[in-house]
Amino acid sequence: MVGKRPGDLKPDSAYNFSFAIGIGLILFIAGLVISLTLGEGTIIGLIFGIPLLIAGLVLPLIMMRDLFKQNEVSGLCPYCSTPIKTSDATIRLRCPACKREVAVRDMKLYPGEEVTLG
Repeated sequence: MVGKRPGDLKPDSAYNFSFAIGIGLILFIAGLVISLTLGEGTIIGLIFGIPLLIAGLVLPLIMMRDLFKQNEVSGLCPYCSTPIKTSDATIRLRCPACKREVAVRDMKLYPGEEVTLG
C-alpha cells in the first residue's frame, strides 16, 4: 500500500492566505519601525522604511491573486434543460424557468436534494 508522502501534499488556501497576511504584516511593521525610529531627520527612513511599508501592503495582494479568481459554471438545468450560468461560489440556486432547486458541485449542475418530512 502506497501512502501519501509529506512532499506530495499541497498547502491549502487557508494556509496561503495566513502566510500572505503574516508576511505583509511583518514587512509593514518593519517599515513602520524603520521609518519612525531611524527616519527622524535622515534619509534612511525614506530609503528603507517607505518601500517596506508599500511591500507590506502590496505583497499579500500579489500572493493571494489566485484566491480572488472565480470560475464560471454553465450548463443545462437537470430538470428542464434550460441553459444556466453562475459562478463556482454558488452552492445552490433556483432555475429561472422551472423554479426547482439546482445544486452546483465540482463545476457541474446537479438536481437539488428533495427534502421530505415524514
